[in-house]
Amino acid sequence: MNTWHKGPPPSIGWWPASMRGNPDLLRWWDGSEWSFPAYIWMTAEEAAKQSAIKSGRTPHIEWTDRPASWPERART
Repeated sequence: MNTWHKGPPPSIGWWPASMRGNPDLLRWWDGSEWSFPAYIWMTAEEAAKQSAIKSGRTPHIEWTDRPASWPERART
């Protein structure tokens, strides 16, 4: 079970972030706002487009730790 956090994550980048606790939904944190969601089935190009669109729902989005399966450089 994932622990979900309110407020900003510890660093800029991709995070599992959702309004409903879905760990398969990723969002880009730019240091002040969350992006639209990117789904695990999207291509890298589609996810990049999503990351450029601000969600406008930042106060309602919670994040969880990045999975251990992500590369070391992705961990904070």
